[in-house]
Amino acid sequence: MNEKITDSTLYKIVYPLLVYFVLFNLLYSVFNYINANVFNGIVPGLYCTAVAGGLTLAVMYPIYKKAAVYSAKPLFESSKLPKEIIYIISIVALGVVLNLIVSHFPLSEVSESFSKANEYLNNGDIIAKILSNVIIVPALEELVFRGIVCGELEKKFDTAPTVVLSALIFGILHFNWVQMIYAFIIGLLLGFVY
Repeated sequence: MNEKITDSTLYKIVYPLLVYFVLFNLLYSVFNYINANVFNGIVPGLYCTAVAGGLTLAVMYPIYKKAAVYSAKPLFESSKLPKEIIYIISIVALGVVLNLIVSHFPLSEVSESFSKANEYLNNGDIIAKILSNVIIVPALEELVFRGIVCGELEKKFDTAPTVVLSALIFGILHFNWVQMIYAFIIGLLLGFVY
């Protein structure tokens, strides 16, 4: 394809990213404020993340439906399902391993923002962790980055640049350089599998 990114394409990428980022963070802040001031902070913060993510997902889904989402045809083939499940499990396992490696190396001590993020993502009961860190937030991120962003970029670029650019955006939006590294790697893998 190798076309230029036009203002329209840029808008179709930046607008959903802004909606996602601003809405999610605004909702999280509101729920976290309510938790701190009404419930005296007894609700694990990951529940605030899960609720904010779920509401953001509900808003982002119509944007996703209108976007030029890349999808292979046919969408579902039962013969490929075992292989696709293995890919997904492998990528998730790699993400967990990368997170464990990074959190046990001095990198986490160098980046205060990573230390805070890591502490936050591990603070809560198992239900909050699964709901927030395994189901809702990853579904939201996949919808935005591998759905909307990759779809719009794919109209202008071949697969490799599309995946690299979406992974780079995914990494950068984690807002700390340690998470950026492994989010970029996971974004690459998820993009190529997708």
